[in-house]
Amino acid sequence: MNSKELWIFLFLIGLLLFNWPLLFIFRISLPLYLFIVWGLFIITVGLFINTTLKKKAKDV
Repeated sequence: MNSKELWIFLFLIGLLLFNWPLLFIFRISLPLYLFIVWGLFIITVGLFINTTLKKKAKDV
């Protein structure tokens, strides 16, 4: 899987996590759900960017 495919995958996962059906399931504890999922999503994107940049630096 190349980086373009992974970006599309992360985008689709983000759409799924922050779309109506899942938000409705967690409506009772919505602030907690949003806080945890948003934080994990930011960490995941950060790790992906870090890995991609290290891979490009190694190739150059």
